[in-house]
Amino acid sequence: MAPSIYSEFINHDLSVSLDSTNAFEGPEKLLEIWFCETEASIGSVFRKGTLRDLPLEGIEEMLDLVSCKILSKIATKDMDAYLLSESSLFVFPHKMILKTCGTTTTLFCLSKLLEMVVEYCGYIHENFKSIYKVFYSRRSFMFPHKQNEIHRNWNNELKWLSKYFSASKAKSYIVGDLSKDHWYLYLNGEADDSSSLPKDTKEIGYPLSPCISNGAGASNDETFELLMTELDPVSSDMFQLSKHQNECPEMDPVTQDYGHLLGQKMMSRSGLDKIFNGYAHIKHDAYAFTPCGFSSNSILDNNYYYTLHITPESGWSYASFETNYPGKARCDLLKEVVQILRPGKFCVVYVEEQDGNKNEGVESLKTATVPGYKRVDKIFYDLKFHYGLLYLYFEKI
Repeated sequence: MAPSIYSEFINHDLSVSLDSTNAFEGPEKLLEIWFCETEASIGSVFRKGTLRDLPLEGIEEMLDLVSCKILSKIATKDMDAYLLSESSLFVFPHKMILKTCGTTTTLFCLSKLLEMVVEYCGYIHENFKSIYKVFYSRRSFMFPHKQNEIHRNWNNELKWLSKYFSASKAKSYIVGDLSKDHWYLYLNGEADDSSSLPKDTKEIGYPLSPCISNGAGASNDETFELLMTELDPVSSDMFQLSKHQNECPEMDPVTQDYGHLLGQKMMSRSGLDKIFNGYAHIKHDAYAFTPCGFSSNSILDNNYYYTLHITPESGWSYASFETNYPGKARCDLLKEVVQILRPGKFCVVYVEEQDGNKNEGVESLKTATVPGYKRVDKIFYDLKFHYGLLYLYFEKI
C-alpha cells in the first residue's frame, strides 16, 4: 500500500483473518514523543517534512518490532489515527502517540523511529538525547510474567529508556496503592523545566529517583484517561461477537469486512459514539474483534482524539478511554463513560499543563463523585514541563 499523506484505508485482509482468542492483557503501554512544541516550530528540529511524511511501509516495519499490525487509518488535515491489532497510533506533524496492549513490545519502536526521522524528516540530532518531551506510562499489568522481558517490570523498562534518552533529565513515578491497581510514569526531555507553579505547591505521592500522553497544542495541553476493570457482564456482552451474529447481511465482502462494520454498530449501540455529540465535529473508526473485544479511534475537530479499547472476557475484563479534547467538562465525561461500561474498579489519570493558576480540569476532578462508587485514592503531583498529574481510584460500593 502506498496511500497519500492524508488518505484513509482499511486493511481488509488482516481484518477478516485476525483472531484475538489469546489477547487477554488489556492494560496498555503508552509512549508519547514530542520532537518540538508545535507544528509551527517544526523547522527547529526537522530539515524536511514532518512525522506525517513517514512512509507507511516504514511505519509497518516499526510496528512489526512492537508485534502489532495496522487494521485501518482515518485522517484529517492535522493528524493521522491508525487503529491497530493492539490499540492505536496517532501521528501529528510534530509528535507521535503509540498505545499498545497485550504482550506488545512498545519500546522496541524507538530504534526504527529514530532511523526514519533522520532519513525522511531530516532530524537534526543523531539520537534522542535532546528530545523535546517524552512520556511513557502504563497501568499495572494483570499478567506481568507473560510480558517480554523488556516490559516484565518497571526497572527493565527504565533501563531500556535510558539507552535512548538523557538520564539527567529523567523522572520516574509509581502512583497509587501498590497492593491494588496502580500506575507508572516516566518523563524526559529538554523542554523548559523552570516551575511556573505557586511556591507553596506540594508534591504528594511516591516519587522515585531518576533511573539510570499530551494533546494537540503548545499550551493547556491535557490528557484524560479512564482505566477500568471488572466490567459489568451486561456491558461486556455488547462487545462479544457471539451476541451479534449476522448483523450485517448487506456487507460487500470485496470492499467491506465484518469487524469494521460490526465495530461501528457496537459503538453506536453502546452510546460510545455520542459522548462528544454537540461539542465537536467527529470522525469515527471502530473494529469488533473475534471472538470478542472492541477498539475505536475518533478524531474531533481535526486535531483532537478519543480512543477506546475493551477486553470483555470474564476474569480479566478491562477497558480504557483516553482523550486530549478540552471541550467537555471532565466530571461529566467521567460519569458518562463509567455509566456505559459500569466497571467494578477504575482509576482516572488526568495530566494537564499548568499556567500558575488553579486549572479547571484538575480542580473539578479533585472533588468528583460518581454515583455507586467510593473514591479510595486521590494523589496530585507537580511534574516536569509545568504539568500537573491527578490520580483518582474508585471502587464500586
